[in-house]
Formats: sequence, structure tokens, C-alpha cells
Amino acid sequence: MSARDFIQEEGAVPAGFQPMERPGFVTHCRGVYVNVELRRVAARVLPEHLNPLGIAHGGFLATLADTGFGTAIKLTAGTELPPATINLDMDYLSPALLGRWIEVRVQIHKLGRSISVASCDLLDGDTLVARGKGTFINNTRSLHGRAP
Repeated sequence: MSARDFIQEEGAVPAGFQPMERPGFVTHCRGVYVNVELRRVAARVLPEHLNPLGIAHGGFLATLADTGFGTAIKLTAGTELPPATINLDMDYLSPALLGRWIEVRVQIHKLGRSISVASCDLLDGDTLVARGKGTFINNTRSLHGRAP
């Protein structure tokens, strides 16, 4: 069975998840989905997400976590723009394998006017693949010289 056949066979997207349509870098990461109601981001691990060991690249998982943070904070705060990342820490605990559905579950610890702090779990079903934590600046308009 080819990698493509495996992904198509295992590739059902859970109810409520839609392809992420966000401008910028994430549009280049095929297979990323969002569930607005749950405030979650997830992805199917595709061949282009793999490192030379045949598991999801840590950079892809960090991108997934960072995107999950931005989505959850933006939706919770009800803002037009997502926050910008000040700091992002990742711990990789289990390999994310080809074809697996990896879901980001964010816990927001502080949702401030300027700064937010959150942590997340990246899960393959019940298996913890990675953990992340981050600090974010919420007033991203100021990064572009626009008034808050």
C-alpha cells in the first residue's frame, strides 16, 4: 500500500473540522483543519510533513501548535487578528506517524489586554505526541503601525 493509499484510507476528517483558510504561512502546510466551535486546530500527517526518520517533523508540529494557540486566543478574545508569538516552547513525547490525525487542544491560562499565556497538548487519539506552551502579544495591529 502506498503512502497516498494509506492516507486516503485513514483520511476521514472528524465532523466539525473544515480546511483552514488563513492567509500566510499555514496555507503552505497542506492538511491543516480548524473546528471553530471547539476552538481547535488539527492536521492529518502527510508525506510532506515527515522528517528523514519517517515521522512528523518537529517544525511542522510546532507550526500546528502555534496555529492552534493563535486560533484559540483569537476566537476566545473575539478579535479580528490573531496574536503574535513572543515565546514558544515544545516538548516532543511520541512520534506522529504518517496518516495520523493530530489535534491541538489549547488551555488559555491568561487572556490579557496585551499579553496572553497558554499551553497545549498535541494528541493522536489518546496518545500525547507533544506539549507546548507560549506567550503571545494580543495587539497585533501595533506590529503594523496601526492604532489599537
